[in-house]
Amino acid sequence: MPDTFQLSDWSYGALVGLVLVCAIFGGIGYAIASRRVKQPLLAFFLRFAVVFLLLVVIEAAILSLWPSVHEAISNFTTTLVGGMLATVGISESVTGSLITLQDPLLVFSIDAACLGGLLFWAYIALVLAESRASTRQRIAGLFIGSAILLGFNFIRIILSIYLEWLTEVHVHDYFYIINMIVVLMVWAGWLRVIKPGTTSVARPSPPRTFVSDSQND
Repeated sequence: MPDTFQLSDWSYGALVGLVLVCAIFGGIGYAIASRRVKQPLLAFFLRFAVVFLLLVVIEAAILSLWPSVHEAISNFTTTLVGGMLATVGISESVTGSLITLQDPLLVFSIDAACLGGLLFWAYIALVLAESRASTRQRIAGLFIGSAILLGFNFIRIILSIYLEWLTEVHVHDYFYIINMIVVLMVWAGWLRVIKPGTTSVARPSPPRTFVSDSQND
């Protein structure tokens, strides 16, 4: 994936990567959702793919048309991350979306890709792809799950910077796999809570036969 989501930066390789991400999330998501109750694969995957790709395109359009939106979020995130790193005794300075650490020197840029858009879009698409959930369950899942992913992404950024500063290993790349696992775990947890399609339906009781006690004359 490109470091920024501007439409002009997208290459064929990035598009292929996006399709692969969509296929992986959709395939694993279907496998998880169908463990208890089977559902049509094509319908689930189409719902997921349409929502996921639409949200990615919308984010790319916002970044291209109004880059100040992502810039403000990146700057705010960088300030929070710098403050958290300072609490553990790391000498740091923040300039916009750049955070500089000393001894050893490390300059880290928190750009649009670091904000975790793909995490949220994949999770939202998975929730909306589950047709057996009620509207109330979807809304609760979207709010609670997004809050969990927001906290995870913030911790991920802090750990990426801290571990790279500590070990000089670019650990940021290794988090891509962890990101996918966390999204699927949060979504699987939501499915486990709502248990779609497992509610028992009361069977109608068989009709009663009344026998008349009339006597024959």
